[in-house]
Amino acid sequence: MNYRFYFTLSAIFLFSCGEKESPENDTDLAVPFKTDYKISNLETAGFFENTAHAKGKVALKEGSGLAYSRQNPGFIWTIQDKGNSNIIYLIDAATGENIAEYQIKNTKNRDWEDIEISVGPLPGKSYLYIGDTGDNNLEYEEYVVYRFEEPKFEEAHRYQSNTLEIPIDQIVFEYPRKSHDVETLMVDPLTKDIFLVTKRDLFSLLYTLPYPQHTDKKNKAVLRGTFSFRVATAGTVSEDGGEVLIKTYDKIFYWKRSEGQSFPELLATVPLLAPYEREVQGEAICFDEKGGYFTLSEWSDGIVPELNYYRRK
Repeated sequence: MNYRFYFTLSAIFLFSCGEKESPENDTDLAVPFKTDYKISNLETAGFFENTAHAKGKVALKEGSGLAYSRQNPGFIWTIQDKGNSNIIYLIDAATGENIAEYQIKNTKNRDWEDIEISVGPLPGKSYLYIGDTGDNNLEYEEYVVYRFEEPKFEEAHRYQSNTLEIPIDQIVFEYPRKSHDVETLMVDPLTKDIFLVTKRDLFSLLYTLPYPQHTDKKNKAVLRGTFSFRVATAGTVSEDGGEVLIKTYDKIFYWKRSEGQSFPELLATVPLLAPYEREVQGEAICFDEKGGYFTLSEWSDGIVPELNYYRRK
């Protein structure tokens, strides 16, 4: 399994034994990586159960992203993509039932494609990131990532359509050369950098919006690498930043981070394959607090999707 990897300047720093430090944001110094592994040769991660546990039907036609809640344990946030409203949905992780929905004022759903939960500008708080980054026809000049503090579910919200007027960070950005369709948004909790993985390129590309992202002017996405797979449809990062999953329609790729390794350095390494029972149109994935992961498909051909869960052994 060979891959080509160009080390960033941050890789020369040594970390003292037992002292955990965050990798530096080295965007301006990095040379994009390009991996070169055969997917058919990848080994399978042996620490997840191979069979998915169906939790229940999800009554959303175009679920496009999952984020396991930190404010509301046992629940998962999800969204719907193009043609739907600016609503986030809270579903029960044990049953797939839609518990509550929240319209987020001062946002627009042009084509929401992924949702991530992570840290943000204020310490000790969890933030939701929504990527309005879909572009099936490669026609848009700029895109938006919305960032806001994770809402807290209250019993009065149950089975209600709620409206939230809360502070919203609008991170507007453009790519350096052309438009891209992106359905994978991830946040590195060690640096707060936002990462985007393209879908419609010959091979999926990795772009970053380095922290601190501008909310008063346009950001420029920076190319960080090229993968050996294509058609990325979703991604997720563990709460501690140590594990990453990126999925396509038929595969899930898994990475485990080493001490001091930057996010691009991690993704430049050869991944493992995580178990996946192919869904009709699977475009959503998230870790939970136990190290397992959920997946969800959109409706297709009249098939109502199940919320599927892969346990950690």
